[in-house]
Amino acid sequence: MKMRQIMITIFPRCFFGDTIDDIVERVKREDLAFIVVVDENNKYKGVIESRYILEYTMNNSVNRDDSIRKLVKMIQPVSQDDDIRTLKNIEEDINVIPVVNSSLNVLGYISLNSILKSIDKINNKSNSIYLGTNKDNSKIKAKYTIDHFIGESKPILQLKKRILAAAKTKATVLVTGETGTGKELVAHAITSLGDRRHQPFVRLNCAAIPENLLESELFGYEEGAFTGALKGGNSGKFTQANHGTIFLDEIGDMPLALQAKILRVLQEREVEKIGGTCPVPIDIRVIAATHTNLIELVKQNRFRQDLFYRLHVIPINVPPLRDRKEDIPLLVGHFIQQLSDEMEMEKPIIEVSFLKALIEYHWPGNVRELLNVLQMALSFSEGRLTDDTLKEYLLLNGKDSGIDKDDLKSVTNEVEKDKIINAMKIYGGNKIKVASALGISRSNLYYKMKKYNL
Repeated sequence: MKMRQIMITIFPRCFFGDTIDDIVERVKREDLAFIVVVDENNKYKGVIESRYILEYTMNNSVNRDDSIRKLVKMIQPVSQDDDIRTLKNIEEDINVIPVVNSSLNVLGYISLNSILKSIDKINNKSNSIYLGTNKDNSKIKAKYTIDHFIGESKPILQLKKRILAAAKTKATVLVTGETGTGKELVAHAITSLGDRRHQPFVRLNCAAIPENLLESELFGYEEGAFTGALKGGNSGKFTQANHGTIFLDEIGDMPLALQAKILRVLQEREVEKIGGTCPVPIDIRVIAATHTNLIELVKQNRFRQDLFYRLHVIPINVPPLRDRKEDIPLLVGHFIQQLSDEMEMEKPIIEVSFLKALIEYHWPGNVRELLNVLQMALSFSEGRLTDDTLKEYLLLNGKDSGIDKDDLKSVTNEVEKDKIINAMKIYGGNKIKVASALGISRSNLYYKMKKYNL
């Protein structure tokens, strides 16, 4: 797909000789985000973004008759005949890229979002990501693309740029970020944009599988390799991902003994089944993720330093929700529409007070917590979402309570009992959600309910 096919041809422009006063007035009058600067022959000279105009006029003593030259940023333009998939080295602070012809006449511009959506559209016309299963490697379409990252804040735009850059290579990727930020979405998005999008996408959560079973899940085993081994053996996740991608979630929880074997796979690109007699070459891309600080684990001798360096080729950090609160209104609108459709109910009116309460909350559980809160609020709504819908939840989890999720063990029995009762009311008796909100296991919740005769 060529740039001319996706560029926007209607755009604001000004001349190199215009004054700052001209530009300031025009930006205010037309509410412009940027202006393309050209000379009298319509040859491209640069871009002025309105945010820089405001910063400059606020921080400098400005002669309004001054030329705009000092505000112009020279963003490298692209040719109308360039293929969108060859676009490289997008600067992190750029939101628009001018499109020019061979004479450097400006024809239009493209935005970061239009680039990402167009590449995603190209990939999805004829291709799908596949999720390899343990038994028959049946192929299922992936759930996520880069469009599942909702938001227009600077952190989320930078994240999308890193995803786009990572998709163009075959290097190992390490995705870091707090729980609930969307690390697995990053792995899906990278794969859906890359050359291996036709091939298997195999996922393994290293924290969810018992240590004594993790090796056989990853490497597979031959028939009769150990007591209880299935007839015919097991191919293992690495082999299932051959020619494709393997996503190792929560890599920080992997036992040290197994880390050495993972390191060998990354170095030698071969695996050997349990009970096998010879290694088998594989061609895979590895994407790993963790919510823990691997550098600290290395210092504590709980994670191999050599494995860390092998994984840390392309690092991508997913920002927490508290660092991109300007995206909350967009996320709320998206999730409320989605949940309303799923629950077959009319979409409620979202009051400003509701959004304000959400924006002021600190979101330790990030986007995943936001989705759960919206599901709860929608269940209790009567056609309208207000801050009253959130009061009990925010009191239970917010700063006003003075109690964080991990503090239940240290509070008095009376407070602990009240918090459990409130949580049961909020979540309608759903013990899984109650345990998650309180930061304790389900079995611990049952114990405490029995203790307090609840």
